[in-house]
Amino acid sequence: MEAAMTLRFSTQAQSDIQRMTQQLSDLQRQVASGAKADDLRGFGAGAAQLLNAQTLKATSDSRSSVINELQARFGVQSTALDQVASMATMLSQSIGQALSSNDGRGVSTDLSIAFANVVSALNETWNGQPLFAGERQGAGPIKITSLEDLLAASGPDDIYQEATRPQQIDLGTGTPITLAPKASDISQGLFDALKQLKLLVDANGGQIGQPIDQTLQTQLQTIANTLNDQANVFTNEEGRSGQLQTRFASEATRLSERSDLLTNEIGAQKDADIATVSVQLNLLMTQYQAAAKTFSDLSKLSLLNYL
Repeated sequence: MEAAMTLRFSTQAQSDIQRMTQQLSDLQRQVASGAKADDLRGFGAGAAQLLNAQTLKATSDSRSSVINELQARFGVQSTALDQVASMATMLSQSIGQALSSNDGRGVSTDLSIAFANVVSALNETWNGQPLFAGERQGAGPIKITSLEDLLAASGPDDIYQEATRPQQIDLGTGTPITLAPKASDISQGLFDALKQLKLLVDANGGQIGQPIDQTLQTQLQTIANTLNDQANVFTNEEGRSGQLQTRFASEATRLSERSDLLTNEIGAQKDADIATVSVQLNLLMTQYQAAAKTFSDLSKLSLLNYL
């Protein structure tokens, strides 16, 4: 009878040791990895919620990364737009000074400077992609390289090489946002004014001289006014870029806060509480040692002990 009881207690002790060995292994793994489980299956019913939180965080982080890159783009874009506006204003002021002094000999030089800077700004790129060519990759949207090319252009197709659609981005709201207008949408009026001024310069022997007759003064004043209007077009577009930059900065902050919240939620579901696990590990180790001693003692018993 006693031998049967001893066998039963020995079997129970062995079963307890096996169970606690598995528990000790799991607790030690949690301490080593810092995670409650090795894979999603280990989280049981909470696996779907954890996977959803991880997916949302990855999406937020991806959008935030794109926005952070776009912030740099808008800095380059604003500089380019400001350069065009400044050149149009500079040329208008040059004409104004020529009219006030009745001496237009510097207008031709300022026209060449303005044209070169306008083309350069409109052909500006970011990460290798033209800013104002729409979805088009490769070369910039302005294909003319000189005032002579501008005079020879019979229409927009001779000036621009662009995609049909402007460059846009969708940050997940379902509403695409235009990052920048195409060059043809904002610069045609400016190139028309530059062409008119070039025609006047050429018609006067390549240079507006002195004095400037009344008919020419009227024509120059009209062009100066047009240049001011075109400068405002680019200034307004620069303001729009600034508004987008501010909007994206706010969105980046929101996405960062959302990512932090999701990180905390993922951690609450995934990360092991090391302090609690350590306490459980110590308690289980004590129980394990007691069970092991009991099993050892029972294993030493035999019928000889009772003879």
